[in-house]
Amino acid sequence: MDRDLELMRKVRQLLAAEGFGLAENGSEGLFLRAAPDGVLLRWQPRELLRPVVQVHGDDADLASRIELAGFQAAIHVALTALLRSAGYEVTGQDDGWLLVTRPFPDAA
Repeated sequence: MDRDLELMRKVRQLLAAEGFGLAENGSEGLFLRAAPDGVLLRWQPRELLRPVVQVHGDDADLASRIELAGFQAAIHVALTALLRSAGYEVTGQDDGWLLVTRPFPDAA
């Protein structure tokens, strides 16, 4: 349990040092949560969509205007590169989360 908390603390510190702030109180942004095998990380753009829906709510192509898969993919690629460069293992999950696990003992 202490190792899991330590992993979460280290990942949180790395993200903060590189300018990635974590979401607080259900807001949008990066979410970090404990998982049995490590920590899970995901970017969720909740409030980013609100102005688009307010302006284009009646448009027939609203779905295309709020599709943010490309943005999420780009952010996840950046997060994966950052975490791997720090020695962490990062694996994409089917539900869109990134699983971050401890580095091997000989990793930096």
